[in-house]
Amino acid sequence: MPTPPSPTDAPHWAALLRGWRDHPGPLHTRLHTHLQHAIERGELIPGQRLPAERTLATLLGVSRATAVTALDDLTASGHLTRHVGRGTHVAPTAPRAQPLLTLRTPIGTAHPSEIDLTIAVPLLTDQQRARLRAAAQHAHYDSPYHPHGLPDLRDLIAQQYTRAGLPTTPEQILITSGAQQAISLTATTLLRRGDHALLETPTYFGAIDVFRAAGATLTGVPVTPHGVNPDTFTTLARTHHPRLAFLTPTHQNPTSTTLPPHARARLAAFIHDTHLPTIEDDTLTDLSFTDQPPPPRLSTHAPHAPIINVGSLSKLYWAGLRIGWMRLPPTLAAPLTQAKTLTDFGSSQPAQHLAQHLLQDLPTLIHERRAAITPARDHLAHLLRTHLPDWTFTTPPGGQFLWITLPTPTASAYTHHAARHGLRLYPGASMGVTPLPDQYLRIPFTLHPDHIPEAVTRLARAWAEFTSRGSERLA
Repeated sequence: MPTPPSPTDAPHWAALLRGWRDHPGPLHTRLHTHLQHAIERGELIPGQRLPAERTLATLLGVSRATAVTALDDLTASGHLTRHVGRGTHVAPTAPRAQPLLTLRTPIGTAHPSEIDLTIAVPLLTDQQRARLRAAAQHAHYDSPYHPHGLPDLRDLIAQQYTRAGLPTTPEQILITSGAQQAISLTATTLLRRGDHALLETPTYFGAIDVFRAAGATLTGVPVTPHGVNPDTFTTLARTHHPRLAFLTPTHQNPTSTTLPPHARARLAAFIHDTHLPTIEDDTLTDLSFTDQPPPPRLSTHAPHAPIINVGSLSKLYWAGLRIGWMRLPPTLAAPLTQAKTLTDFGSSQPAQHLAQHLLQDLPTLIHERRAAITPARDHLAHLLRTHLPDWTFTTPPGGQFLWITLPTPTASAYTHHAARHGLRLYPGASMGVTPLPDQYLRIPFTLHPDHIPEAVTRLARAWAEFTSRGSERLA
């Protein structure tokens, strides 16, 4: 079971308390209900300490009296214990459930009146929908199970890796239900509870959640403006002896940094020499905004190293297709293909047929995506610089996010304040493997172009109200 987070870990509590206002009744009742459900679901466990009343009130943007009333009511119902000088804890006799992680991955469907800035998904055009309908005409027929994926699709993906400079056979390709399943299969197959794992910090929500669920102890390698430093990665690996590493060298999520070729070569050599199994997340590789191709993959520098390349169509084309893949090094192929077979006997065959049809013209997919997302990135960046000039960021040459630094130590509190203005945000510090300053936001530029001005208007309105109350100065 993972160690409960500190009561001062604002990003964690921002995640656990996300959506607390959606419950009915007065504010103190809504908070009471949300915390009670968290206890009964196992997200808060007996003995766990809660934030102090003032800290909780500041995070949620409510009065201290509201927080006190909610906590008092939970104490009266037997869910909490409260003692002067010792704080507020989940009661030992509170209803006990199987412990659950508080997921950092944003989940749930936004209300139609909300603008969701927690996830980034491509928008399908009418032309792309027509292409899917045309491909679907040939995607439905009886066939035997293909646990490792349709042979023709595996062959096509292998050819694409080979053309990119990484010789690959179809037998090395394993089709999965999105990149998330690929990451999860790898973590659950290679990690045991208590093992160490090495990840960039900040990094992708879903990888953090998967590795935590596997019971691993996570170590973060700081992401610099040029990606991870190979010397830092090497030092941490030699100190902690990880059983698995996770890297996104190209258009890193969330910072959009790209690791230079010389750093890739050094990392690949270290991974090869130490036999450290490493996931190389390729899902954002094709999202460049210039004609300059990204540097070769890590695995290109060390084709025989235990590097697992993970890709998908979710970011390039459509998240609903749920088709991903893994390029497996021979040393890890047997356990991972077996794990996939035991999971589901193979991913959806109609979806694989659609993916095969789309990937036959990969350059067109890349061109269309670039044409759609580049103006959106530039428009969002312009409006933010105009209406929120004290927010700082670098316009990235690829990816799908702006990684923004706010002039506040309480970005988590701002995300709750923004929710009152119809915005779904997630504090960037929640993407830290190790503690990050609570001053970051990750904002995607994948919104419909018509919604970008309204999103910035709401961000600016929420920020003006937040700062006028002095909330940004509260640690």
